[in-house]
This record gives sequence, C-alpha cells and structure tokens, in this order.
Amino acid sequence: KVLSMLKKDGVQIALLQETHLTNLEHLKLKRDWVGQIYYSSFNSKSRGVAILIHKNLALTVDKVIQHADGRYILVTGLLYGEKILLGSVYAPNTFDSSFYSKFLAEVSSVSSTHILIGGDFNCGLTPSTDYNPPKTQAPSRMTRATVELCSDLGLFDAWRICNPRTKDFTFFSRPHHSFSRIDFLFVSRSVLDRTRVCSINPCVLSDHSSVSMEFLPPYLDPLSRHWRLNPTLLNDPLFVKYLEDQWKLYISKNDLPEVSASTLWEAGKAYLRGSIISYTAAKKKKTLARQLELEQLIATLERDFKQSRAIVVAFCA
Repeated sequence: KVLSMLKKDGVQIALLQETHLTNLEHLKLKRDWVGQIYYSSFNSKSRGVAILIHKNLALTVDKVIQHADGRYILVTGLLYGEKILLGSVYAPNTFDSSFYSKFLAEVSSVSSTHILIGGDFNCGLTPSTDYNPPKTQAPSRMTRATVELCSDLGLFDAWRICNPRTKDFTFFSRPHHSFSRIDFLFVSRSVLDRTRVCSINPCVLSDHSSVSMEFLPPYLDPLSRHWRLNPTLLNDPLFVKYLEDQWKLYISKNDLPEVSASTLWEAGKAYLRGSIISYTAAKKKKTLARQLELEQLIATLERDFKQSRAIVVAFCA
C-alpha cells in the first residue's frame, strides 16, 4: 500500500522510518517503480529505515553509510551530475548523546553541498508551536541536540521555512491526547533555494503524517519512454468490450480496396494504442479524483479534530 501511494503521488525519493523489516524483507521493496533501495535493519518488530529511489531518477550512488541498529541510512552520489547526500533517520525516543555525536560525525565526513535528511526525530523544535497543547517548559535535551545538529550541519527545517505562519502536526499521541510535529525534512541552503513546496500530508497509512517536498533538480535529460500494454486490463470486461468496439469502428472506416493489408494493420495498431491510452487515462483520472476526494475529506476531518482539541484545551485551562 505504501509503495502504491508513493507511486500515485509521483515520489522519486522516499525516506522511510520504522519499517520493521529484515534485510531480506527490505530487498523485496525493490519492485515496480523502485530502482534502488538502501536500508538499515534492526528486527521485524522495531526500528528500520530505508531510502527508495525511483528507477528513472538519474542518481549514481558512490557511498552508503548504515547505522548498525537501524537508526539511520545515509547515501551520497551524483544527482544529474551534482553531489548530494540523502538520509533517512529514526531518532531514539529518549535522549542518547552518542546517537547525535555519531550522526554528526558521519554526515560531516561527507563533502556535499546538497543535503536532504528526513525522518522521525521524536521531538519538536519549538515547544510553543510544534505541540498542541503547547509546551511551556524549557526545550528538552533531545530538542536542543536536534537544533544543535542542524546548526552544526547548516540545515534548515524545510516545512517551517515554506509555512512560516502555519501550525500543523505530524503525530497524534492517544495516551496523552496531544499533537506534535516531530517528523522533519532538514535541507541545506542549496536545496532550500530550489524547494518549490513542502507539505504535511493527511495521516492515511501510518500513525504519522508524511512530509513531502518538491525541489528543482539540476538539468534533467528527457527520458525516452516506450509504451506497453498493461496486461491486467485484459481482465476488465468493460475494457475488452471497449477495445472490440474500437477495432470494429476502425475496420468499418478503413478496410477499403485501396488500403493494403500491411498499411491497415500498422495504422490499426497505432489507432488501438491511442484508444487504450485514452481509456486508461480516463480510468486513472476517475480513480485519482475519487482518491483525492477521500484524502480531502480525511484532511478536513483531521483539521477539525485538531481545532476541536485546541478548543477543549483552552476550555479546560
């Protein structure tokens, strides 16, 4: 389901946390649109991080750094000829100074202008805006360590920069009945300057909301694409009937004495290809419209719930 959702959203780089997968299970994610996968496993019940790269993305990886206990995975390489570092992080939920110092050392050891690190850091950055109800006590050691980490590496909170006046959250704690923004995309200035949008998405397949961003890569060579029939369409009776009707229509209009059999066949294949593309595009548009409708409904309900929670807190206070 996660792979399907990422494919639908056109994701080219996916940073996953809490995968709860073994090495072998991680490798099984390399299918469909996924061309490269890099991961760090712990066990099938906890931790685990991964980076998925779209098969059409021109990323050549030259170095991989794996945390031994499934806390982070770092990869460096060339993205359209420019050096980039990608990282997926799942920070401990209690303060561990060795984690931050080791992570800082690992990232600092790599020379890269472009840095994109995303993950669950298990803490907000600003107590007054990253929690609902807001926290009034001083920032925790985890918060201070994360802020210092970003400062030392020259990284920026992409979502906050793109949404300076917005208050939103990525996690809801049922035991504490509170919201928090603990999932971040930290980027270098060079990536931030190329960022077009950064969003917190509806919480659909996980107990965390995903955070997504769009940024402009360096020069992109157009990829040649070869059309192929999706064989699963042949299991759809409506599609088969549509194809039969289109073929009959084509033959009735073009099977003329002056048209040779080879010309009729070659032109017919092009006609059917166009008809199939038209059919699948219409079907996909209808499916995406319904999915968008459901996602908007989820987002509305989620927003109303967050606002109602804020009212309850104010009332109780």
